[in-house]
Amino acid sequence: MKSLEFRIRKLHVNTDADKRLQKKQPSRVYVNEEALIELTGTRDGGRSVCIERVSAPPGEAPIRREATLWKAPEKLDKSVTQMYDAFRDACSYKLGEQVRITSLGGPLPDADEVIIELAPGPDGSAPEALAPEDIPGWEFVLAGRLSQVEHVYAGLVFKNLFARGPERSFVVATVNGRKTGNARYMDRKTTVKVATTATSTGSQPGNLSTRKLEVTGIRGLNAQIRQLNQILRCFDARIPFRKKPSYRGIVIHGGHGTGKTMLLNSIASTGWGTVFRIQYKDKLTEIQEVFQKARLQQPSIVLIDQLERLIDKDRSNRAAVILTLCEALDTLAADAAAKGDLPKVVVVATCLDYTTDVPEDLKEPRRLTSEIYLSLPDVDGRREILSSLDLDVAPDQEEELLRNLSERTHAYNGKDLCRLVDEADLIARIRHSESQAELSDSNYPTPPSEDAEQQADTTPPPPEPVYHLPSDYHEALRLVRPSAMHDINLKPPPIRWDDIGGQETVKLSLRRAVRLSVEPPETLSRYFDRPPKGFLLYGPPGCSKTMAAQAMATESGLNFFAVKGAELLNMYVGESERAVRRLFQRAREVSPSMIFFDEIDSIAGQRSGFGHSSGSGSSSSNTGSSSGSGHGSGVNVLTTLLNEMDGFEALHGVVVLAATNRPQALDPALLRPGRFDELIYVSPPDEAARRAIFAKVAARRLMHQDVDVDRLARDTEGYSGAEIKGICAAAGVAAYDRSAAGGEPAIMMQDLERAIQNQKRQITAEMLRGFEAWEKQFRKF
Repeated sequence: MKSLEFRIRKLHVNTDADKRLQKKQPSRVYVNEEALIELTGTRDGGRSVCIERVSAPPGEAPIRREATLWKAPEKLDKSVTQMYDAFRDACSYKLGEQVRITSLGGPLPDADEVIIELAPGPDGSAPEALAPEDIPGWEFVLAGRLSQVEHVYAGLVFKNLFARGPERSFVVATVNGRKTGNARYMDRKTTVKVATTATSTGSQPGNLSTRKLEVTGIRGLNAQIRQLNQILRCFDARIPFRKKPSYRGIVIHGGHGTGKTMLLNSIASTGWGTVFRIQYKDKLTEIQEVFQKARLQQPSIVLIDQLERLIDKDRSNRAAVILTLCEALDTLAADAAAKGDLPKVVVVATCLDYTTDVPEDLKEPRRLTSEIYLSLPDVDGRREILSSLDLDVAPDQEEELLRNLSERTHAYNGKDLCRLVDEADLIARIRHSESQAELSDSNYPTPPSEDAEQQADTTPPPPEPVYHLPSDYHEALRLVRPSAMHDINLKPPPIRWDDIGGQETVKLSLRRAVRLSVEPPETLSRYFDRPPKGFLLYGPPGCSKTMAAQAMATESGLNFFAVKGAELLNMYVGESERAVRRLFQRAREVSPSMIFFDEIDSIAGQRSGFGHSSGSGSSSSNTGSSSGSGHGSGVNVLTTLLNEMDGFEALHGVVVLAATNRPQALDPALLRPGRFDELIYVSPPDEAARRAIFAKVAARRLMHQDVDVDRLARDTEGYSGAEIKGICAAAGVAAYDRSAAGGEPAIMMQDLERAIQNQKRQITAEMLRGFEAWEKQFRKF
């Protein structure tokens, strides 16, 4: 937006036409044609501009007003501007004073609402307050006076009006919620409201804000609303500290459906100032103009929903957008330092995760440094939200239903609860319509009586209201799942402990882990300073590590978060760390839960190996190649994982389980106390376990009577469970082919023996010695 500086010169109003124009459009400001074109890009007048004093006395904020710009009726120098005396007086500008005029880039907006207050007396004294019953009459009188004015601006004075009682004088306090506003008055469309109090003594007309910057009426977020209002209050009042205030932008972050956008809309609806919204698709120039307008049209609110999308890594000019945001916030911080008071510009952004979504540059002091986290509501918060949604049940059933639903909606956010209530309403309506249809079908028409005509003229009584049933809400609860878990593997493959042959020690350890996750903290404190939360399954490939995790999730009923380590690695710097943080955050929110990292060596390799294709050991080399995104990305992912696991002592109800075939590749920091406390070796199946695997397969397949399970268990010494299943599958294929050719249909012993001979054993003695050596180094007990 273009700005030019001018010196104020008196505007002479001589003719009747000039006087009529002054009355209708009192906020006109005049410059010469060259300056008009330079500022607005056109010779046509009427474009909106902002005027501000170039230099203000120390400690005094510059006075800004909005106006419309026109070509001067007389010859002017390019450095001179003219305005009507009444407008200049309302702005407290003096002849000869320097002002800066900035184009706002558009025509004059329409006035939606004009707030008018009693003007103080000539000596600055406060007039007698209006009686409430007199206000409608004064609003009618003032609307009539405004109908004679085409342009209404904050500070416009109406003197010596009479409606009822003594004469009164009034001043326009705000236009469209702005105490600097200027707009086109629309007769019978613009709302005119009269405040009951006068402007404060000694203040300039219109400088008193009639709206409070405070969010109210939202239930279920009491702590967050209190924190937000504490920050907003600093923008709404001058605090006389010696130290100059520091500007702070606000970031509201939290998962999907937790109420971020709702809070933004609530801030906008306070009516405290002009609302500007930055959308994620906005161009760089549009973002810059928003901040320029917001600074000129104070008080103002800048709202940025989904900040992470505005500065997405796919955006070609991402760095320029971040720089623009930094510069805009720095300008507001400089204003606060220069004036000793916060500028009346509130910047509020939302994102999913403050730590990962907000770049470090924007977290610098005096930028986006106030963060408010919206967690999933607890049981009390859910009860408040449900109560505000007005459950349509009989009054004597409401309290019990609220208690029941709030306890059963763990992990539901506010949006989920709205969906739940809407679904219950649909269920109730369908149920009622079906019952009405059945009742109608069962009633046959009766012959008309003699007074049928009289009955036809009688209006039937309105139907009595029908309440929903608690069962409608219970049915809805079955259908509506928490959105926090929509993209999570809530239902792992239905593996049970009985499906895993042998491994009794592994099963015992994992069952204990489940019990630890659900025990009350006071019980655990009798036995542990810090109960184990991390469990590492290690051993040769194919020995049921992943199956053990799936069986643990199936049998325990914990919310199951399963992810392969390699899936967390991303080509973009920061995305992997973001995924790790969100994974842990969501697991905490929906506890009791379990996070399972399969192939954890992909993301938790030794830091010396990240980003290198060769090294002193094979584990380092392999780890480096799997990191994918180089040294920095791999190390950052590992660091994030370590930081999250460090917080386990403050957690309850979250179990972290990991599996790896290459424990030697793991960074030793993962094995320190407070991270993976228990190391569980998943060995190749012993003879008893192999016998159990063959017996379980035999029970489900068509086996010949010559099959000797004991002999098969002895012949498969050193084979993994996966290889044994492969042997059974190969024998089944052979029997199927023989049956198709007309031979013996059952799986015979010779089929299994041939399959054993063809199955290559992948577990070597050297591999087992490697696990034993690592176990001696790191095993804790």
